[in-house]
Amino acid sequence: MSQAQVLPPGFFADTEIPDGGDHLRLHLNENPYGPPPGTVEAVHDEADRHLNRYPDADCRLLREALAAHFGVPAGMVAVGNGTDELVLVASLTFLREPGTTVLTTATTFPGYAMSAAAVGRVPVTVPLDGAGLPVGALAERIAAGAGLAFVCNPLNPTGALLDRASVTRLLDAADQGGGVVVFDEAYIDFAGPEHEFALEAVRAGRRALVTRTFSKAWGLASVRMGVALGPADLIARLSATAGALPFNVNRQAQRAVLRALEHPDHLDRVRAANARARELLHKSLDALGLVHAPSASNFVMVDVPPPGDSARFAARLAGEHRIFVRALDALGMPGRLRISVGTEAEVGRLAGALAALLTAEAS
Repeated sequence: MSQAQVLPPGFFADTEIPDGGDHLRLHLNENPYGPPPGTVEAVHDEADRHLNRYPDADCRLLREALAAHFGVPAGMVAVGNGTDELVLVASLTFLREPGTTVLTTATTFPGYAMSAAAVGRVPVTVPLDGAGLPVGALAERIAAGAGLAFVCNPLNPTGALLDRASVTRLLDAADQGGGVVVFDEAYIDFAGPEHEFALEAVRAGRRALVTRTFSKAWGLASVRMGVALGPADLIARLSATAGALPFNVNRQAQRAVLRALEHPDHLDRVRAANARARELLHKSLDALGLVHAPSASNFVMVDVPPPGDSARFAARLAGEHRIFVRALDALGMPGRLRISVGTEAEVGRLAGALAALLTAEAS
């Protein structure tokens, strides 16, 4: 076991790369296909009519709509300003007791460690099993009494996915240890509903939290909207903590998600388009001789060829080709990149840029 790394200053500073022009944003796992029909118009209309009015602090209509969408009672739904806020709220809620242990994997979404640090905790981390989640080691530590565990599924940044038996093993461990497991499923929509084992378990009464986001497959990253699903008593505890920040989900976000939920087929279209582009990216990387991990998400982890300086490689892609990818040095995976899956046309442009850069590196 090890302690989590602290991210360097400015890790998220590149979110403000200008849109338009010939920049290609393949570093933030954004959805290049946009949101469902009518959501942009809904945001504009809400701002035009009610920008001077506070939103519904309880998000009643939104939570009811989300409950219907996910097939749970409204009392099993909490919402937040992105899943980032819900991760922080979970830390604030379940790490109050001195000595409570927070657990996650050594390489994953940095928000878990940052949120734990906000309440004076440093996560105990478990090394990955290759590119996959270390289910056995996580289960052992959870059963030993970890108060809170964050499990990213599919795993950011590798794209690995849990099967049903692994989810059940982690849930059984939480029952034994008495802690709370948070399955962060920000990217599960790209894998498909047949992999929603954690949500199925929560519907059946298992004690865990599942978080989802509207920033990825739904294409609503700008308005910030996250969802937590779980037993009513855990959700009530989350909501009580979140109540310190009333009006945390703004009117435009509430209206956008309500409109988006009218188009559940949007996820099928995005999932299919992403799968085609991801397969093209895999084939392009194979043709270039670049080692990569299989992925169930909208990103692929790629090994940088010798000398393996992923930060320099990413900087050259940005400087010479205006293509932005994520070097994984700061997440404990030096020599690797996380590349978002764009459109098929964007994958083609990336492949050409990679080929040119590899040729230049070899000369």
